[in-house]
Amino acid sequence: MIRRLAFIAALAAAPAFAQNKGEIDWNRRVLIGHGQGAPDLNAPSIAVARLGAERAAKLDAYRNALEALKGLDLQSGGSLGTLLQNDSTLTGRVEGKLKGVKPIKTHYYSDGGVSLDIEVPLDELPPEIARLVKVPAGAAPLKGAGEGSAAAAGGPAPEGTIAQVAQGQAAVLGGDKPAAREKAIEDALRHAVEMAVGTKVTSTTEVQDFQSKMDQVLTHSQGFVKKYEILKEGMDGDVVQVTVRAYISNAELDKDLEAMGLLMARKGMPRTMVLIAEQNIGMAAPSAVWMRGEKALVSADLRIAENTVLDTLKNGGFRQLIDPEIAAEKAAQVGGMTTEITASQARKLKSLTGAEVILIGQVIALGRGEMPDLGPGWRSCTATISGRAVNTDNGDILSTGEATQNAAHLDDLTCGKEAIKKASRVFASDMIRKIGERWSKDVSGGNEVHLRVTKVPSFKTASDFRSALTQHVRGVKGVNQRSFSGGTQELDVTLVGSTEQFAQELEAKKLGKFSVKVTGITANTVDVELGQ
Repeated sequence: MIRRLAFIAALAAAPAFAQNKGEIDWNRRVLIGHGQGAPDLNAPSIAVARLGAERAAKLDAYRNALEALKGLDLQSGGSLGTLLQNDSTLTGRVEGKLKGVKPIKTHYYSDGGVSLDIEVPLDELPPEIARLVKVPAGAAPLKGAGEGSAAAAGGPAPEGTIAQVAQGQAAVLGGDKPAAREKAIEDALRHAVEMAVGTKVTSTTEVQDFQSKMDQVLTHSQGFVKKYEILKEGMDGDVVQVTVRAYISNAELDKDLEAMGLLMARKGMPRTMVLIAEQNIGMAAPSAVWMRGEKALVSADLRIAENTVLDTLKNGGFRQLIDPEIAAEKAAQVGGMTTEITASQARKLKSLTGAEVILIGQVIALGRGEMPDLGPGWRSCTATISGRAVNTDNGDILSTGEATQNAAHLDDLTCGKEAIKKASRVFASDMIRKIGERWSKDVSGGNEVHLRVTKVPSFKTASDFRSALTQHVRGVKGVNQRSFSGGTQELDVTLVGSTEQFAQELEAKKLGKFSVKVTGITANTVDVELGQ
């Protein structure tokens, strides 16, 4: 109670917070947001309490700045808040700009509480706002985003992109500066996407007795890095700092091979396997060479869908494709597969081939009868293909798709082949787009990683370790406990960054009172042993 009263008194003594939570300073041409965060009085130490309080203060400052911005008058009448309410895309860009700034004037109170300010230059706001906002008499019009320092430094951005300068940083662990540099670049690219394209934020907060009990921020960034260049890099103690100019696009990722190649590299060049069962006109059921029994007796010329999908993936930027003969051989060894795949089967195929993504499905071609309008003997047909792409390490579904296409020919079998080819191209193109969007979200907004923790002696230890992850590991945005049984804890971690970087940091750092030994890692899972 004494600590709580002391913090309340300290806040009351800060006049800036008492007067304004957010404001516009036209003399300095900045938008200001004041934020404050109260400590968790049940935290084990002042340092731990301060971490949570600082995060709450940043969010408070961001919200207050946004509210002050919404109060600006428009030249046509009304307020900016009304404009933003009716334009979710513009709102996202504004929110992204606000979230991209760093706090200034941070004050730490003795009990762990935090107060801070954020400042955003008004001339860096989106041009839609700059053109519409009514500025005070005597003040120069806003320059708008794209006319400030970010664009001027690098000249005009390529058509269809936004140039954005952003900074990233990462701590050097175990003396590995190159690894820290790569982390810092990734950090900068994520910030660039947020700032250029914007973020949509959903926040759920429960506040009781001046304590923030729960504050989850779910961020979804839309957009991808087409290319980037490093403007500056250096060291601040044991922290690598990198400044990049990134060119961000929100166009169709599957149509941009340069951007897709960069995205694949950031994802670690995932290896992909294709397994498509095929039923042409006259066949009783979908068949494939990797099926067992009579269904396995399929001639090579009936692997039309598989070959078409593989070619489309290759032309769409997928370079690490498993050879179809090896894929069929290993899939037959696993056995029991039809047109669906279980998580266990996916893991077995990963161990046999190294595939990290499997695209599995089926295609069925059916005759539709004669087409006299085209001439004597002409027949029509249709082919429908459906399938899904899954991660082999955890069975997570990356995307699903379906496509139907028609064809016409004098021969039923040939007609079916043509329809299958057309449907397979459409299907594969759609899957490239969907998988690319999912991977883009992973690298920019955070992906789900399954963490399996062994040697956990009690449920309290499990709870403490879960809290330690969010407090001590960079990039961890959320942790949900799936189960705890027999000394094993299963966690789903929302992570910004690669799984490998996450595993390296887990093992290199002391997480409060815990130490961790990594015993296994895949693209989407990490296995660790807990020590103290």
